[in-house]
Amino acid sequence: MVRQDIEQAVYSLLAEYNGRSLLTFRRYPLKHSTDLNKDFRMDPLDAYELLERYSERFGIDPKSINFQRYFPDDFSEAHKPLTVQLLIDSAEAGRWLDK
Repeated sequence: MVRQDIEQAVYSLLAEYNGRSLLTFRRYPLKHSTDLNKDFRMDPLDAYELLERYSERFGIDPKSINFQRYFPDDFSEAHKPLTVQLLIDSAEAGRWLDK
């Protein structure tokens, strides 16, 4: 896949989880720097499903992704950003890049 195709495929996958706001009826504007937890406020169950589908789609070993790092059980704990850019870069590399 070409970089632009990979980027578009990642955004297309994310779009399936980007519902309209109940107040504004707009979708959240996703950018490369968007943190799916902090900015996008993605539900952890949806995030888990997204990462499963992402792993399958881009041939990423799901065991290499430490989900708790991005979506800790205790929401008061600090989390590492799970950004759109990380998803794109890892898809291009064919492996999870964040260790």
